[in-house]
Amino acid sequence: MPDIASDILVDVARKAALAAYSPYSKFRVGAAALFAESGDIYTGCNVENASFGLTICAERVAICKAASENCRQLVKIAIAVVDANGLPQVAVMPCGACLQFMREFAVSAQPEIIVDGHKQLYTLKDLLPRPF
Repeated sequence: MPDIASDILVDVARKAALAAYSPYSKFRVGAAALFAESGDIYTGCNVENASFGLTICAERVAICKAASENCRQLVKIAIAVVDANGLPQVAVMPCGACLQFMREFAVSAQPEIIVDGHKQLYTLKDLLPRPF
């Protein structure tokens, strides 16, 4: 499996955010997830719904795409937020549901999580110390 640099994953996540369907929040999020089985990067964007509870986060879209291709070993994931022009915005941390979803498909408790605009690299264990 190739070692994909964090800045490459962030760039891919930013591009994925351009496809976001976010007519309500205008918050365009993209994710790029690297999986061990193939070394492929799977992308996702947030998809909102008028019934906000049915909204799907970018991270879960990317992981579901990978899982549907029989890739189940998450190694690294980048999350980015862009404005309408595709310019990076301050990204926020993954929600609890996404963190638990990442744990379900993590190779270990230590997949890397890159949040665009943050200066530090996180592990899943940093952000979700006590998963189900």
